[in-house]
Amino acid sequence: MVCQLNGQKNAQTSLTTSTFLDEILACPACRGTVTRSGQSYTCDVCARVFPIRYGIPDFRLMPDPYISIEREIGKVEGFTAPGRSFAEMVRAYYFLTPESPRNLHSRYREAMEAAVARGAGIVSKLQEKFPESKRNALLDLGCGTGGMTIAATGSYQNVVGVDVALRWLVMGKQRLDEAGIKAPLVCANAESLPFRQGVFDAVVADSVIEHVRDSAKMRDETLRVLVSSGAFFFVTNNRYSVLPEPHVRIPGFGLLPRKAMETVSWALRKTPYKAKLHSRRELRKLFRGSGEVMLPYYSEGELGKHNEPLRKKWERLRSNAAFRAFAGAIVPQYFIAGSLRATPRAEGSGSR
Repeated sequence: MVCQLNGQKNAQTSLTTSTFLDEILACPACRGTVTRSGQSYTCDVCARVFPIRYGIPDFRLMPDPYISIEREIGKVEGFTAPGRSFAEMVRAYYFLTPESPRNLHSRYREAMEAAVARGAGIVSKLQEKFPESKRNALLDLGCGTGGMTIAATGSYQNVVGVDVALRWLVMGKQRLDEAGIKAPLVCANAESLPFRQGVFDAVVADSVIEHVRDSAKMRDETLRVLVSSGAFFFVTNNRYSVLPEPHVRIPGFGLLPRKAMETVSWALRKTPYKAKLHSRRELRKLFRGSGEVMLPYYSEGELGKHNEPLRKKWERLRSNAAFRAFAGAIVPQYFIAGSLRATPRAEGSGSR
């Protein structure tokens, strides 16, 4: 059973739940019905207990690969304080995280700030590609601090954000409060989602599939929670991109054997590396029969101010057919889109 580690602060924090969330929740281990009582949920079938921490239901079967649950709670206690804003929480978090390269903190913060605009672009792309998909419920899978969750509430009646990192969700809860957005956040593994089958019209995930322990299970869980007309849209970084690896900013990092990546990351950046970036070939194999892998396309502002010149250059290059054929395997990112109802088209057909 999952151990309960509810601190005093938990009891003082309201639960980020909703009627919709209570209707769709299920045990991530056995799919049994869960019942809320006080500061926890209990599975009616297998009797597992899932705590509510800082107002956020914690349905994880496995901890974040980067940190234990106990250490993460200690870190949350360090960056939360009465009256502290979202921006102040982010700054405090990085002050408490020396293993994160300080020279990259500004990039990480900028990415968080741009997440709402970027998320709006991703949601818009999904709707353009699958106009038949309904707009009742959307799952923001790997929601981080809730940027895309905020963006999606303008288009969907119910939006739920899920992430394995409780620390990001605590920040995200504050961010949503500051934006006046009411959307439930849930701590869970993407490979074991705590939801009943067929409850979401759409699932979106931005740079998530490279961070899970089992990409195939994340794919399968995504398909499981979609309604029959549901669709998904993922964005992921390319292992063989010609640009520096986005997490550690090391050129040619993806060319290394996977077993050597963390050793090199520690040596050059003094930070752990748990991601598993996929190549286009690997992604095509992973999503064969369930989705198409596409060259990316971006709207103004989606990548943040720092990357706007690069975005403009990419859009010019992408319009060239010869460049697309030549550079398809080394582009920075890929889009992956699929629907339970629609048959995926071949890559490049109808894409920009």
